Order: sequence, then structure tokens, then C-alpha cells
Amino acid sequence: MVKAMKIISWNVNGIKSTNKDGHLINLIKNENPDILCIQEVKTTEIPEIDGYSLYGYPSSIKKHPYGTAVYTKIEPISHKFGIKDEEFDKEGRVIRLEFEDFNLFNVYVPSGAKSKEKLERKYRFYDIFTEYFEKSDKPTIVCGDFNRISHEIDAKRPELMKNKSGFMPEEQEWFKDILTRYVDAFRLFNQDGDNYTWWARKSFREENKGLRLDYFLVSNSFENKLADSYIIQSQLGSDHAPIALELNSCPVCGRVNHKTYEFCNYCGIKLTESDDEETASSEKLEITKDKIILLDLNYTLIANSKEIWNYPLEKKIKSQKYESDLIELIKDNYVILITASPYKRSHKILRDIKEKTGFVPDESYWNFGGQPPQVKKYWMENEVIPMHGDDTDKYLAIESNPATRRMYKKLGIEARPKSDFI
Repeated sequence: MVKAMKIISWNVNGIKSTNKDGHLINLIKNENPDILCIQEVKTTEIPEIDGYSLYGYPSSIKKHPYGTAVYTKIEPISHKFGIKDEEFDKEGRVIRLEFEDFNLFNVYVPSGAKSKEKLERKYRFYDIFTEYFEKSDKPTIVCGDFNRISHEIDAKRPELMKNKSGFMPEEQEWFKDILTRYVDAFRLFNQDGDNYTWWARKSFREENKGLRLDYFLVSNSFENKLADSYIIQSQLGSDHAPIALELNSCPVCGRVNHKTYEFCNYCGIKLTESDDEETASSEKLEITKDKIILLDLNYTLIANSKEIWNYPLEKKIKSQKYESDLIELIKDNYVILITASPYKRSHKILRDIKEKTGFVPDESYWNFGGQPPQVKKYWMENEVIPMHGDDTDKYLAIESNPATRRMYKKLGIEARPKSDFI
């Protein structure tokens, strides 16, 4: 199974009450999103969530406390608030985060209901916002509350939407045009009706008489990276339901890949699990003292690597726990520590290992380039490894990834998972 990067978008209709009632934390516990985009926060006091970096953009107008926020485990390259239009920016409607593979736009669109002036204002926002996100220099993901439906299938009673904000002819034309360049991610995976994200009343929700107002729009060029998209209708806490988008993501370097790739296009690790992998030994094996140990950093030495992989560096280092039993087992051997982490991080991580465990490897091999990591891809393609002498019989690779173990074994080097020893 390929790891998926999960992005969730949710109009919470007031984050204070959603958080106080436990609904926000329940969503995070149940879904474990990598990125959570929030609309209509309705406060300047946006709460922090453990394990996530917060990018909050509250409204500066007390009368209209709309506002947006993004919680993310993956540190963005850059972020921007607003669309360079004072009228809408003071309401905190748009956040843009730049990541390695895409730009993410979190948006809360004006409703346009109740008056002709508000409808014209909604149209004006769409014009400005569309021009803004279409200037993106990377594949684009736009998510949020669009306050409009794309087709009749997105309403329980579409006849009631005719000539009303949310399904005006101008709005239908916008969707018709935008869907020539972007894909409606949910509809890519689900063509059925009765899938809604907003209900006007609690009773309407119970009867599923709603509208689909919340979307993920994704650049056509990024469509082959999508793994799934769905509505989390069971989630309570708002008149909107959260929507999710999953991207094919490498479990080692975190980069987004084509969904048909077998190996990561960036770090070379196998993306799918094989049914014929060897099982761990029932009896724990001994390691002789003359062995030269090739030790993987991220998934072998760091015990909770999967949980903290996408944390910002300083928080990641502060949070990581090491395999003390493994260190005790190999500390008298010659140990070569290998990682695809960027070289610029090496001194901090090595210092952390020494301070927390007292263990110092004899040699270290890092990715000497920047992101994305290329070390293991280089090994795969060139069949080389860092060497300490010429006798491969003396090498023992302790490696969690089965694809990398196969690579070692192809070179005549014994390779086993840490579960064989501890």
C-alpha cells in the first residue's frame, strides 16, 4: 500500500465552539491529516494544536469575523496571506502555502446571498481570486468553502437553487470554464448524487437534504498524483462536513508521486509493499563484534520516525526517540550512519543523538545536496554504498525498508530489519 498525504478542508463555522466541544480534536485523531485547512474561524484567538504548525489569518473586522487557518505537519517553503485586495484581505479569506510539489490555496468565499450588492461582491471576489491562484508557478490545489454548487447533482433540490446565489448562470459559467483546467477531485472518485457538505438545519442533515459547497480543485497536470477524495459526513461540530484529499506520497522523503510509480521518483524507495517480503526471525539474532554496521537513521534508529517525519526540523529533533536497545547492541561495532536527510541538518541531528543516547557513529553519510533527498535513489541506480574496506562479508545493514534491503543483498551484503535483533 502506498502512503497517502492527506489534506482536509473544513468550514468549522466558529473554531472556538468546535474545539471546545472536542470535535476538532476528534477529527484529527480519527483522520490524522498532514494538512488541515479551516474556514470561518470567527475569532482572532485561533488555538494551537500539538504536532502542527499554525498559519492563522483571522478577520480584522469584528462585525465580520470570517477568517481562515491552516494546520500543517509539513513545513511549507513559504506562505502568503490575502490576495492583495484590502476589501477582502481584512476579512482573512485566503491563505497560500507553497510546498515542494504544489501550491495550496485555502479559501472562504463570500456567500453572495440576501442582496444584489452582496452577489456582485461575490462575483468580484471570484474574479480577483481566480486571477490570483491561476498565476501559480506550481501545480495548484484550491480547497475551501466555495459557496456555490458545480452541477445540479450537488443539490438535493436543484430546482430551488435556480437564479439564487450559489447556482446563478454566472457561477455555472465559472465552473464550466475552470473545470477545463482543473479537476473537481471529489467527482474524480465519486459520481453519485446525495453527497453533500452543507445542511441548512440539523433536521436537513439527518434527512441528507443538503448542498455540496466545499471543494478541492486540482490542476489537470496533478491529476495523476491523486489517490482519493471523499466527504467525512459523520463528522459533527459544524453545519459543514469536512472534505479530504489524498495524494500518493513517499513514506521516506514525503514527495508526491505519480500513482502508477513503483519506486519514488525522488529518493528511489519502493512505494508499494510486497507480499513476498521475508518475515522477522522468531528468535532474536546475535551480532558479532567484527561486523561493520550500516545503520539507517530515519526508520531504524529513530523509534517514532513515522509519527514525526513531517514536523519542522527543530520540533522533529526535540520530539524524536531513539532505539536504545539497538544502540546497546551495536555500540561496540564499527557503525556507519546513513541518511537521506540534507547535509545541512547533520550537525544538529548528530548532536541530538549524542546528547540523548551517548552514541556516536564512526562514519556518517548524508545527502550532500539539498531537497529532495537523492541518496538512496543514487544507490539504486548505481549499485554503490559507502564502504569501509573491501570485505563485504563483514558488513551488516540494519534497514527497515525492504527495497533497500534487496539492494544491499544484490551487492552481496547481509541486510536485515531491526526486528530480527531487538
